[in-house]
Amino acid sequence: MELVQEALFSGLVTVTVALIGWLTTKVVDYLKELGLTEKLEKKQYLVDIAVNAAEQIWQNEDGAIKLANARKEAIKLLNENNINITDTELQNLIEASVKAMNDSFNSTKVGVIELKGEDKHE
Repeated sequence: MELVQEALFSGLVTVTVALIGWLTTKVVDYLKELGLTEKLEKKQYLVDIAVNAAEQIWQNEDGAIKLANARKEAIKLLNENNINITDTELQNLIEASVKAMNDSFNSTKVGVIELKGEDKHE
C-alpha cells in the first residue's frame, strides 16, 4: 500500500511540475505579446502624428513630398523616443495612417452629402 501511495504522490508531483511549466510558458508568451502590441501601438501613434503634421504643413504639396516629409518626421519622433523601426514597418504604418485618415474624411464627406440630400426633400 505504501508503494502505491509513493507512486501516486510521485506521479502527482510530476503532473504538477509539468502543468506549472506549461502555464509559465503560456504566461511568458502572453506578456511578450502584450509588450509587442504596446510597442506597435506606440509606433502607430507617433507615425499618425507625423502623417497628420505632414498633411497640415505641406497641404499644397503633392503626395511624394508629403510622404517624404511624413517619413522624415516619423523617424525623428521615433528616434526621440528610442524606438527602432524598419523601413518596411514604417512604410506600412504610414500607409495605415493615411488610409485611416482618408476613411475618416470620406465618412464625414458622405454624411454631409446625405444631410444635404435630406434638406432638399423637406
